[in-house]
Amino acid sequence: MAKKKKVTANKIYDLLLNEFKIKEQIGSVEIILGGISAKYNGKDAIGDLLQEWLGEWLKQKNFYFRTRANTQEFPDFLLAEDDKSGFLEIKTFTANATPAFDIANFDSYNKSLLIKPERLDADYLIFGYKMVDSVLSVDNLWLMKVWEIAGNSGVNPVNMQTKNSQPYNLRPIKWYAKNPKNKPFPDKITFLNAIAETLEKYSHSTGSYSKNWLKNVKKKYFENTGIKL
Repeated sequence: MAKKKKVTANKIYDLLLNEFKIKEQIGSVEIILGGISAKYNGKDAIGDLLQEWLGEWLKQKNFYFRTRANTQEFPDFLLAEDDKSGFLEIKTFTANATPAFDIANFDSYNKSLLIKPERLDADYLIFGYKMVDSVLSVDNLWLMKVWEIAGNSGVNPVNMQTKNSQPYNLRPIKWYAKNPKNKPFPDKITFLNAIAETLEKYSHSTGSYSKNWLKNVKKKYFENTGIKL
């Protein structure tokens, strides 16, 4: 068996866009049970299915990657043999709608940055897809960092979904808009500062609040990467 080839998120993005020409491809989703087949025309399952498809594409390219035993655990794909780099997350949304996928659960994300702050450097491969009359196509593809898809919401320092007036999920903004109402953050430290401000605002109603949260994230990031934020 040929040795698996190392690949970066940037290489995956480039190959999908320019060699595979994913924006020119069309497909469909079908279920076969007991010899009876039916085309799927919904949207609820597309995110999981595109992730499965990408895994198969990576296998056919003989690229090295791993997945977590717990599929709900970050990240969707690991492109490095260690657990410190090569994090690749897959996100999808309907191309003719505003992106409303969850970047991460707010509290879980904040707590994880205290342990593994290098997840800040994860790559997000984002599919904007269309499903029309059971025909699936990818209208656009982006490779982004978390701060490039996040931004403020006007109401809060960072855009998020709230439940019962409490932070729940980090949500993206419409980062690709020509004249966006809310702009993405320019860098990771601005993104972290926005989360810290949000934690202060909701200090009595969020489980991830701690007085020195930002300081501790910066300290741990330096310990894990040797880079100062």
